[in-house]
Amino acid sequence: MDLGTLRTFLAAAETGSFSGAAKRVNASPSSVTERIKQLEHQLAARLFERDKRGCRLTAAGRKFLVPANQAVRALDIARHEVALPDNFTRSLAFGAQYALWDERLLAWLARARIDHPETAWRVTSGASARLNRDLAEGFLDIAALYDPVFRRDFGSEILFDDELILVTGGDPDQWRDRYVRIEWGREMGAEIASRLDITPQSGLILDLGARSADWLKSHAMAGFMPRRSVAKSLLDGSLQVVPDAPAFPFPAYVCWNRALDPAFVAQIVMSLKSAGLNDI
Repeated sequence: MDLGTLRTFLAAAETGSFSGAAKRVNASPSSVTERIKQLEHQLAARLFERDKRGCRLTAAGRKFLVPANQAVRALDIARHEVALPDNFTRSLAFGAQYALWDERLLAWLARARIDHPETAWRVTSGASARLNRDLAEGFLDIAALYDPVFRRDFGSEILFDDELILVTGGDPDQWRDRYVRIEWGREMGAEIASRLDITPQSGLILDLGARSADWLKSHAMAGFMPRRSVAKSLLDGSLQVVPDAPAFPFPAYVCWNRALDPAFVAQIVMSLKSAGLNDI
């Protein structure tokens, strides 16, 4: 079972056709068919149902999707680690939630690379669900995020205090007709829904992090955003806080794998906490 075969399987699952997978992995359709056939033989399971419309994952195929993704990512990371120049004695995989990536976090990263010249960095962004999963599966070492999953084998500290507030790019008195649900984690979504007693009418759910504010401004809609991420928009008047709406505590955390060198982690955490990430 090689990396090319796994990538072909994932491409077919994503595109829904063997011909689409062939274009994705730069192979002929017959090669894709043969790779999938060999993979099914190795696993002793049928992975796809095929018809004139394309291909669909079987129950076995759906079960194999997660480990196939994990295997491909693990091999990619391993290849990255092996290719590091000899002057790097340590590598660190760092991730942060979309809503936290701005000029302040970028400036922190630049300083951290200078402070730790022996460290090679692999840096990513994502939604909290993905970051939590990547931490649990070992693809990330340290992450900054709003909605962590607390685990015994991971350390965590509050990075800064924040809160979710209801803001609008339109008339605050009309916010109920213009409300859009913005994803900030399952538990927070349930708490907001129970407190507001409102069903969004827009037929739209946003999971765009800080960019969700751009949508609220452009389309005169209302939704909950971290105060930190909309502070400048509140100052310039492009967004307004909806009066009398509830606010929800929403601290940001830094989480890390306890297997890391404690002294090194302490330095990274301290530098993050002093980086002014909650400054307006």
